[in-house]
Amino acid sequence: MKTSFSLIFTIIIAFVCCAPLTAQDHSQIGLPEGTIARIGKGDLGEVHFSPDGSQLAISTSIGIWLHDPETGKPLELLSRSHITRPYTFAYAPDGKTIASISWDKPARIRGRSIPAVEVWDVATGEDKAILIGHTTRVNSIAYSPDGKTIATTGWHRDNTVRLWNTQTGQNIFTSRMQMPWDTFVIFSPDGTTYAATAADNTVHLWNGKTGKHKITLTGHTKQVSCAAYSPDSKTIATGSYDRTIRLWDITTGTHKTTLASEAGKVRSLIYSPDGNTIACGSGNGNVQLWDTQTLKLKSTLTGHTAKVKSIAYAPNGNTIATASSDETVQLWDAATGKSKAILTGYTRINAAAYAPDSKTIVTGNRDGMVHFWDVSTAALQNTFTGDKNGIIFNITYSPDGKTIAVVSSYNDRVLLRDAKTGKHKATLAHFGLMDTIFLILQNREYDINSIAYSPDGKTIVTGGDYYTVEKGTVYLWDARTGTRKKVVFKGPGAVYTVVFSKDGKRIIATGDWKNKIRVWDAKTGRKLTPTPADMLNGPKGLLHAPDGTTTAEVHQNGTVLIRKGETTFQKK
Repeated sequence: MKTSFSLIFTIIIAFVCCAPLTAQDHSQIGLPEGTIARIGKGDLGEVHFSPDGSQLAISTSIGIWLHDPETGKPLELLSRSHITRPYTFAYAPDGKTIASISWDKPARIRGRSIPAVEVWDVATGEDKAILIGHTTRVNSIAYSPDGKTIATTGWHRDNTVRLWNTQTGQNIFTSRMQMPWDTFVIFSPDGTTYAATAADNTVHLWNGKTGKHKITLTGHTKQVSCAAYSPDSKTIATGSYDRTIRLWDITTGTHKTTLASEAGKVRSLIYSPDGNTIACGSGNGNVQLWDTQTLKLKSTLTGHTAKVKSIAYAPNGNTIATASSDETVQLWDAATGKSKAILTGYTRINAAAYAPDSKTIVTGNRDGMVHFWDVSTAALQNTFTGDKNGIIFNITYSPDGKTIAVVSSYNDRVLLRDAKTGKHKATLAHFGLMDTIFLILQNREYDINSIAYSPDGKTIVTGGDYYTVEKGTVYLWDARTGTRKKVVFKGPGAVYTVVFSKDGKRIIATGDWKNKIRVWDAKTGRKLTPTPADMLNGPKGLLHAPDGTTTAEVHQNGTVLIRKGETTFQKK
């Protein structure tokens, strides 16, 4: 009895001690030193299951997130500090290494930056090899089944499919053909062939060992966007923007049959491990499951609201993972088609601002949404649409905390919304219809780069530029009605940052003026001589809480890092 009690007591203690780790929120996983929380998981890329099926891997702009494949619970972040955009990646067959596109850590040869592919250790994160040879961005990566070879594709001016030795990093074979911007490459399960798409709506097959060209698959009428080999390596399925899936004999290249997608353009494609099902991700967000024996549609998985850009089957065939442009990853029961989990938080944060009470951070995202986060916990509090027709590039609170000003790109306007309800209050319209037509005809583009409230909350200042003609603007607006009050500046040089002085009497701006600062009288618009007090503090992406307790940094990778107020930063 005593032994049993001791054992039970030990188990309870172990459970209590381990509980915080197993229940750890994603905002606390893989944080940089000195950071107390992270808002956002980064911009969403691809989904792959680890070869042993124990983890679901999701590439983002801050690294690869690992999740429980059944529950979707976040487990770990394989951070890549130099990554600022989501990237293509592939597991080695043994699961010990990953090959990924090196977006922002290019190799340098003779002083020139060139694209590269990193092969790195999953356990340590250390580079094992750098594959150098492509002259433009690498779009797709695949391991051979024996793990000895990596295939990669370039695009645009590169237009090559390259084979690499995984041990030496040497380029062992190169094939050239005209490729679309989102070309792909895949190996057959038996390693005898690999396939890549061409810009003329065809798919090419090469010998997996020698690289010698074997077959060209012709028949699609629009770009081929994806492909998958059957598990027995006898068939290859290709998906296209022509809304069809075509099945081909690998040996002869003979077209076997065509499946018509009723869900729009085919964006992603994969066979189930048993070969009995083809899962197809479409342009409208639906996932179709096709029976490969009867060639009939088995079921349609609905839930995504935008195109499905990546799809993966768990090795045991029980779960399907899909990544969508709606910035979510969904896990589905492969047998029933029911959703098992929806993974959120994969979005690109472009702008952030503290609420006047320092308790909330508001963020503006690529999808036009506004999110409110608790500063102490990084928990999501509220969400509403900032501008459904544009990407949010800047955002700020009014001094009283009652209004959110949202800068929307591509729309040349600022929307004022109620900070609690999201209700529209006013629009700062920079251009009328005739102005917009003139800009289009003159091939001129205008961006609003910065926005700020006056300390009394009555006036808004905006700074922007026609960057195609190198001219900038500074405007003053009535914060209540949205009416433009004054043109402070309109002339040579882009305006990047604009703020009011603390007393509200001066407008301070930085821009394309050889690192100089310009200052104007906020009431009259008269140009003034800058003083030392007009120097702007800190980098543009660094935010200070009004009460000084924390600082937040909007990272280039699309996340926000929160630190204690006394921490100092270096500009990223």
